[in-house]
Amino acid sequence: MMLVARRRLSQLRRDQRGVAAVEFAMIAPIFFGLLIGIMDVGRYMWTLNTIQYAIDQGVRAGVVQQLSTEDVTDLVKGSLAGLDASAVEVDVTDDAASLSVVAATDYAFLFPISMFMSGTTISLRSEMPR
Repeated sequence: MMLVARRRLSQLRRDQRGVAAVEFAMIAPIFFGLLIGIMDVGRYMWTLNTIQYAIDQGVRAGVVQQLSTEDVTDLVKGSLAGLDASAVEVDVTDDAASLSVVAATDYAFLFPISMFMSGTTISLRSEMPR
């Protein structure tokens, strides 16, 4: 009986079937976590660039075309391609020396980077002298 058990253990030690599946099961969570994290950071950067482009365009057009603050706000919200414009708060400050546009929104990560950072507030500003 002991000899049969020893022989069976020896056969199992040499058997390589299923090793790739076990290795994949160990590595897959780390790999997919990194992949989703990279895509999430890319989405965050895209959101930053889209909002910054919209407020830059709004402040530039506001100064050059002498638009009202409501027109600048509408232009900024219209330039937020791919984003929910109603979720972005736009504040336009017009004084004699300059035109300033501030845009702010809450951003939620798809894959929490850490338990302390599941979301953040994006606040961007652009100013141009008159």
